[in-house]
Amino acid sequence: MARAKRSAADLEAMRRRLIEAARAIIAEHGLSAVTARGLAAKLGWSVGAIYTVIPSIDAVTLEANAAELEELCEALEVQQAELTAAGAAPSAHIHAIGSAYLNFATARPRNWAAIFERDAEGEPPPWYQARQASLFTILERALSPITGAPHVTRRSARALWAALHGLLALSLAGHLARVADAAAAPKVDISGAPAALEDLHQHAQELIDTYLAGLEARLAKARGISAQ
Repeated sequence: MARAKRSAADLEAMRRRLIEAARAIIAEHGLSAVTARGLAAKLGWSVGAIYTVIPSIDAVTLEANAAELEELCEALEVQQAELTAAGAAPSAHIHAIGSAYLNFATARPRNWAAIFERDAEGEPPPWYQARQASLFTILERALSPITGAPHVTRRSARALWAALHGLLALSLAGHLARVADAAAAPKVDISGAPAALEDLHQHAQELIDTYLAGLEARLAKARGISAQ
Protein backbone atom coordinates (compact mmCIF):
# COMPACT_ATOMS: atom_id res chain seq x y z
CA MET A 1 0.00 0.00 0.00
CA ALA A 2 1.36 3.44 -0.96
CA ARG A 3 2.18 5.78 1.89
CA ALA A 4 -0.32 8.63 2.24
CA LYS A 5 1.01 11.98 1.16
CA ARG A 6 1.74 14.27 4.13
CA SER A 7 -0.42 17.35 4.40
CA ALA A 8 1.04 20.85 4.49
CA ALA A 9 0.14 21.03 8.19
CA ASP A 10 1.99 17.77 8.88
CA LEU A 11 5.08 18.98 7.02
CA GLU A 12 5.03 22.26 8.92
CA ALA A 13 4.76 20.43 12.24
CA MET A 14 7.69 18.23 11.23
CA ARG A 15 9.71 21.29 10.20
CA ARG A 16 9.16 22.90 13.57
CA ARG A 17 10.19 19.73 15.39
CA LEU A 18 13.29 19.52 13.22
CA ILE A 19 14.28 23.10 14.01
CA GLU A 20 13.79 22.58 17.74
CA ALA A 21 15.85 19.40 17.58
CA ALA A 22 18.66 21.31 15.85
CA ARG A 23 18.52 24.02 18.53
CA ALA A 24 18.74 21.37 21.25
CA ILE A 25 21.72 19.67 19.60
CA ILE A 26 23.50 23.01 19.21
CA ALA A 27 22.84 23.83 22.88
CA GLU A 28 24.39 20.53 23.95
CA HIS A 29 27.23 20.07 21.48
CA GLY A 30 27.59 23.09 19.18
CA LEU A 31 26.83 23.82 15.54
CA SER A 32 29.13 21.17 14.07
CA ALA A 33 27.13 18.43 15.82
CA VAL A 34 24.04 19.11 13.70
CA THR A 35 24.01 16.25 11.18
CA ALA A 36 21.29 14.32 9.37
CA ARG A 37 22.04 11.19 11.39
CA GLY A 38 22.10 13.11 14.67
CA LEU A 39 18.80 14.82 13.93
CA ALA A 40 17.19 11.55 12.83
CA ALA A 41 18.35 9.81 16.00
CA LYS A 42 17.06 12.60 18.23
CA LEU A 43 13.66 12.65 16.54
CA GLY A 44 13.30 8.92 15.93
CA TRP A 45 13.01 9.51 12.17
CA SER A 46 14.74 8.00 9.20
CA VAL A 47 17.47 10.11 7.61
CA GLY A 48 15.35 10.31 4.48
CA ALA A 49 12.51 11.92 6.42
CA ILE A 50 14.78 14.86 7.24
CA TYR A 51 15.08 15.77 3.58
CA THR A 52 11.36 15.60 2.91
CA VAL A 53 10.98 18.54 5.28
CA ILE A 54 13.96 20.75 4.54
CA PRO A 55 16.47 20.71 1.64
CA SER A 56 19.78 20.60 3.52
CA ILE A 57 21.44 20.59 6.93
CA ASP A 58 22.66 24.12 6.18
CA ALA A 59 19.01 25.17 5.86
CA VAL A 60 18.22 23.52 9.20
CA THR A 61 20.98 25.41 11.02
CA LEU A 62 19.91 28.67 9.39
CA GLU A 63 16.34 28.13 10.61
CA ALA A 64 17.61 27.20 14.08
CA ASN A 65 19.64 30.40 14.31
CA ALA A 66 16.71 32.43 13.02
CA ALA A 67 14.54 30.96 15.78
CA GLU A 68 17.11 32.07 18.37
CA LEU A 69 17.10 35.62 16.96
CA GLU A 70 13.32 35.70 16.83
CA GLU A 71 13.05 34.59 20.45
CA LEU A 72 15.51 37.28 21.53
CA CYS A 73 13.70 39.98 19.51
CA GLU A 74 10.33 39.04 20.97
CA ALA A 75 11.71 39.25 24.51
CA LEU A 76 13.30 42.62 23.76
CA GLU A 77 10.09 44.02 22.25
CA VAL A 78 8.13 43.09 25.38
CA GLN A 79 10.83 44.53 27.61
CA GLN A 80 11.05 47.79 25.67
CA ALA A 81 7.27 48.22 25.62
CA GLU A 82 7.19 47.89 29.41
CA LEU A 83 9.96 50.47 29.78
CA THR A 84 8.15 52.87 27.43
CA ALA A 85 4.95 52.49 29.43
CA ALA A 86 6.90 53.27 32.59
CA GLY A 87 8.41 56.40 31.04
CA ALA A 88 11.99 55.14 31.31
CA ALA A 89 14.86 57.30 30.10
CA PRO A 90 16.63 56.36 26.82
CA SER A 91 19.69 55.21 28.75
CA ALA A 92 17.53 52.76 30.73
CA HIS A 93 16.24 51.30 27.47
CA ILE A 94 19.79 50.82 26.19
CA HIS A 95 21.03 49.26 29.43
CA ALA A 96 18.08 46.87 29.39
CA ILE A 97 18.87 45.79 25.83
CA GLY A 98 22.49 45.21 26.77
CA SER A 99 21.56 43.13 29.81
CA ALA A 100 19.07 41.06 27.83
CA TYR A 101 21.66 40.35 25.15
CA LEU A 102 24.21 39.23 27.74
CA ASN A 103 21.64 37.05 29.49
CA PHE A 104 20.65 35.44 26.19
CA ALA A 105 24.24 34.66 25.22
CA THR A 106 25.39 33.37 28.59
CA ALA A 107 22.28 31.21 29.06
CA ARG A 108 22.66 29.63 25.60
CA PRO A 109 26.33 30.17 24.71
CA ARG A 110 26.59 27.52 22.01
CA ASN A 111 23.41 28.73 20.32
CA TRP A 112 24.72 32.28 20.47
CA ALA A 113 28.07 31.22 19.03
CA ALA A 114 26.34 29.23 16.27
CA ILE A 115 24.76 32.41 14.91
CA PHE A 116 28.19 33.85 14.14
CA GLU A 117 29.73 30.56 13.04
CA ARG A 118 26.94 30.12 10.52
CA ASP A 119 27.25 33.73 9.30
CA ALA A 120 30.92 33.14 8.51
CA GLU A 121 29.94 30.55 5.91
CA GLY A 122 28.63 33.12 3.43
CA GLU A 123 25.95 35.67 2.68
CA PRO A 124 22.67 34.61 4.31
CA PRO A 125 19.39 34.90 2.38
CA PRO A 126 17.41 38.18 2.50
CA TRP A 127 14.78 36.81 4.93
CA TYR A 128 17.52 35.93 7.43
CA GLN A 129 19.22 39.31 7.01
CA ALA A 130 15.88 40.93 7.83
CA ARG A 131 15.71 38.86 11.02
CA GLN A 132 19.19 40.10 11.97
CA ALA A 133 18.25 43.70 11.15
CA SER A 134 15.30 43.55 13.54
CA LEU A 135 17.76 43.43 16.45
CA PHE A 136 19.41 46.63 15.28
CA THR A 137 15.99 48.22 14.79
CA ILE A 138 15.23 47.74 18.49
CA LEU A 139 18.57 49.26 19.52
CA GLU A 140 18.20 52.11 17.02
CA ARG A 141 14.77 52.91 18.44
CA ALA A 142 16.31 53.18 21.92
CA LEU A 143 19.19 55.36 20.70
CA SER A 144 17.20 57.71 18.49
CA PRO A 145 16.12 60.15 21.27
CA ILE A 146 19.82 60.70 21.99
CA THR A 147 21.24 60.75 18.48
CA GLY A 148 18.46 62.49 16.58
CA ALA A 149 19.78 61.99 13.03
CA PRO A 150 19.00 58.57 11.48
CA HIS A 151 22.51 58.08 10.08
CA VAL A 152 24.03 58.74 13.52
CA THR A 153 21.52 56.37 15.11
CA ARG A 154 22.39 53.61 12.65
CA ARG A 155 26.14 54.01 13.10
CA SER A 156 25.90 54.28 16.88
CA ALA A 157 23.75 51.15 17.18
CA ARG A 158 26.32 49.10 15.29
CA ALA A 159 29.27 50.55 17.18
CA LEU A 160 27.67 49.89 20.57
CA TRP A 161 26.61 46.37 19.60
CA ALA A 162 30.12 45.60 18.34
CA ALA A 163 31.60 46.74 21.66
CA LEU A 164 29.17 44.62 23.70
CA HIS A 165 29.72 41.67 21.40
CA GLY A 166 33.48 41.95 21.83
CA LEU A 167 33.18 42.12 25.62
CA LEU A 168 30.94 39.07 25.64
CA ALA A 169 33.13 37.07 23.26
CA LEU A 170 36.22 37.78 25.36
CA SER A 171 34.41 36.74 28.53
CA LEU A 172 32.99 33.51 27.11
CA ALA A 173 36.40 32.59 25.71
CA GLY A 174 38.09 33.29 29.04
CA HIS A 175 40.23 36.08 27.60
CA LEU A 176 38.72 39.08 29.39
CA ALA A 177 41.04 38.59 32.37
CA ARG A 178 44.01 39.20 30.08
CA VAL A 179 42.93 42.77 29.43
CA ALA A 180 41.35 43.49 32.83
CA ASP A 181 41.79 42.68 36.49
CA ALA A 182 41.93 38.88 36.56
CA ALA A 183 40.14 38.76 39.91
CA ALA A 184 37.33 40.95 38.62
CA ALA A 185 36.84 39.27 35.27
CA PRO A 186 36.67 35.49 35.65
CA LYS A 187 35.67 33.32 32.72
CA VAL A 188 32.00 32.67 32.11
CA ASP A 189 31.63 28.89 32.13
CA ILE A 190 30.36 27.90 28.69
CA SER A 191 29.48 24.38 29.82
CA GLY A 192 27.12 25.20 32.65
CA ALA A 193 25.67 28.05 34.70
CA PRO A 194 27.33 31.41 34.02
CA ALA A 195 30.10 32.16 36.51
CA ALA A 196 30.48 35.75 37.73
CA LEU A 197 27.68 36.98 35.47
CA GLU A 198 27.34 40.00 37.71
CA ASP A 199 30.91 41.05 36.89
CA LEU A 200 30.21 40.74 33.18
CA HIS A 201 27.13 42.93 33.55
CA GLN A 202 29.15 45.52 35.48
CA HIS A 203 31.68 45.69 32.66
CA ALA A 204 28.84 46.09 30.19
CA GLN A 205 27.21 48.82 32.27
CA GLU A 206 30.46 50.76 32.38
CA LEU A 207 30.91 50.31 28.64
CA ILE A 208 27.38 51.57 27.86
CA ASP A 209 27.65 54.53 30.26
CA THR A 210 31.02 55.54 28.81
CA TYR A 211 29.81 55.18 25.23
CA LEU A 212 26.64 57.21 25.85
CA ALA A 213 28.56 59.95 27.69
CA GLY A 214 31.02 60.23 24.82
CA LEU A 215 28.25 60.17 22.22
CA GLU A 216 26.25 62.87 23.98
CA ALA A 217 29.35 65.04 24.40
CA ARG A 218 30.28 64.65 20.73
CA LEU A 219 26.74 65.47 19.57
CA ALA A 220 26.56 68.50 21.90
CA LYS A 221 29.85 69.76 20.50
CA ALA A 222 28.66 69.25 16.94
CA ARG A 223 25.43 71.15 17.66
CA GLY A 224 27.44 73.98 19.25
CA ILE A 225 29.71 74.29 16.24
CA SER A 226 26.79 74.25 13.81
CA ALA A 227 25.02 76.94 15.84
CA GLN A 228 27.97 79.36 15.55
